[in-house]
Amino acid sequence: MANIEQTGAAAPPYFGTVLKNGSSGPDCAQVQTWLNGVRSRWPQIPALTVDGKYGRGTASAVKTFQSAAGLTADGQVGSSTWNALYSAYAAIHGAGEVYCGITARSGDRGAVVKSMQQKLIRIRQVYTAIASISADGAFGSASAGALKQFQRQFALSIDGAYGKNTFAALDWVYSQVLAGSPTAVLPKYPGLLQQGSSGDAVRCVQSYLSALGGIVPKVTIDGRYGSATAGSVRSFQKLARLTEDGKVGPATWSALVMAFNGTL
Repeated sequence: MANIEQTGAAAPPYFGTVLKNGSSGPDCAQVQTWLNGVRSRWPQIPALTVDGKYGRGTASAVKTFQSAAGLTADGQVGSSTWNALYSAYAAIHGAGEVYCGITARSGDRGAVVKSMQQKLIRIRQVYTAIASISADGAFGSASAGALKQFQRQFALSIDGAYGKNTFAALDWVYSQVLAGSPTAVLPKYPGLLQQGSSGDAVRCVQSYLSALGGIVPKVTIDGRYGSATAGSVRSFQKLARLTEDGKVGPATWSALVMAFNGTL
């Protein structure tokens, strides 16, 4: 029987759903990743393929860990096993959330998804182009949309999926916001934006204009390029000594991104 040193709250925290044979999804992959990561201490735990599918092999590995950790060896992951497994992994590799091992997508739910949502909600206080969402652990269209808005601003593939690169970028941006040193945005120029345009690139324009502290008229961040947005763009262009046409071409886009980054 091993003594598991507690390393604080699990990251991500237990979601409340018992994982067992037949379960699937990012939380199952998280368990598989942790199990593989503690084999240096308990080599009797069989190596697992991290695929998010909780089959007999995963159940057997969980039982082996539970026996070693002095837990009820039922092959299921409830709160006690989740927390003990995280603590064992963190004692070896360091505390903090690690990539679960598979891409989370719309339709998934659980601790991994809820952690993603919580990070997006927190960084939205700085990066207001990201839409408001709920941290309910359900990866729906709203969460996918908010993730795309994040991906657009940090030079990631804009697919609304929570893969390894997006996990790493979100974790970094989140940590920098908490540290009071927000990361500069790097959005690619999306093409000409003008009155009548709509979408996430317009949300970025509106967000960056609104961050300029009142030196230009603030606008509603709704993704619709109306007369108010055009007027605010013209005000910005005047200050930046650009052609005052109320349109966002490459020069205005670059200047606006630079101005926003200057507020961080």
